Amino acid sequence: MKDLVRYRAMESLCRQSAVFHPLESWRLLAQAEMWHHKALQEIESHSLACGNPPTATLAPTENSDAPDRRELLAG
Repeated sequence: MKDLVRYRAMESLCRQSAVFHPLESWRLLAQAEMWHHKALQEIESHSLACGNPPTATLAPTENSDAPDRRELLAG
């Protein structure tokens, strides 16, 4: 799990650097995204190694019981 901490730290550092270096922000944000995905992969591999199926998905799930977004905005 040391790698996970390192990946999250690098992601955070890249995002913070993007704020202070706007001309390079596109590159720094791309690197932050890369570190984010590495962290997700680390979580998934650790979960599988422990015998647990991964619980989080990257794609949002649709909940039929939830109110429609337009209803929330109109109300």
